[in-house]
Amino acid sequence: MRISKVALIRIATGIVLFGLWQWGAKVPLLGKLPLFDHFVISTPSQIAAGLVKLVETKRFLMHVAYTLGATAAAIVIGVATGVLVALVLFNAPFVRRLLDPFLHFFNTLPRVVIAPFLLIALGVGVAPRVVMAWSFVFFLVFFNVLYGLGRLREAHRRHIRVLGGGRWAEISSLQLPIAFAWTVRAFPQAVAYGFVGTVFQEFVGGNSGIGSVMIYGLNELNAATVMGTVVVLAALGWTLVAAGNWVGRRFAPWRRELGV
Repeated sequence: MRISKVALIRIATGIVLFGLWQWGAKVPLLGKLPLFDHFVISTPSQIAAGLVKLVETKRFLMHVAYTLGATAAAIVIGVATGVLVALVLFNAPFVRRLLDPFLHFFNTLPRVVIAPFLLIALGVGVAPRVVMAWSFVFFLVFFNVLYGLGRLREAHRRHIRVLGGGRWAEISSLQLPIAFAWTVRAFPQAVAYGFVGTVFQEFVGGNSGIGSVMIYGLNELNAATVMGTVVVLAALGWTLVAAGNWVGRRFAPWRRELGV
């Protein structure tokens, strides 16, 4: 199997970057820069050794499970509520116009300002992480589905009525497929943002999860632990987004026919 030129360049670039990361501090000119200070960013070898030590304790895998579990719960609840509220408001134009400024206000509200209130109200357990991640997933799915429903042509809706179908027939045969397609379209981003929301709440204040491990390393000024959790988070985030894209290709291959 031939390796493309792009793949070779990527591999070479990765080797150079890891080499600079590992031994850049020993280069006289580069060693004077904070970017290569091992106290700040550690080294790949130290990070690998630290991750092995964390995994051997078996508690790190438990923290990963807590983070993924909270993310999964937030995604399920966020997708379900986002689709449901979008369908309800699409079929209730007056209520939608009434709530529109409030929905946009809460969507644009920086999540960092509500994290402390979630800690006060819900404590440091799983609940505040789920709520934080839900706030990302819900609005992303809600606005995507509402936009998709808004693209429905009036002619399609008239066809349903001409054939004798009522509101429920329109919802089941027309609106729900559109809502499903646009949910699938938003799903990879919803997964990514839900994961970010969970980890952010753990970092602000949590007694378990990957974010809490990062806080532990930060309090000890242990760069290897901090960077190790960053590597794990990046790998998990990439895997979750890839899974979200697979869901889109597997369960809604026909969505392109609807322009999504």
